[in-house]
Amino acid sequence: MASLRHEAAVIKGEMRTALLDGDTNNYDLDRGFTRHGIDDDDGVGIIVRLGQPAIINTINMLLWDKDTR
Repeated sequence: MASLRHEAAVIKGEMRTALLDGDTNNYDLDRGFTRHGIDDDDGVGIIVRLGQPAIINTINMLLWDKDTR
């Protein structure tokens, strides 16, 4: 659901285009991911608008350092 193909968009966060680009291999500390500062925007964080209403039951995240934790 959270993909450009399904018309999702990142509303808040730094480097927004990287979150929905579908590339799950080419990223590191400086490129290829979306982030937010802990103190920025009064705790707003990262906001994704889905292209249609949906029930979210799973969220997968890739960590910037490629750790498996």
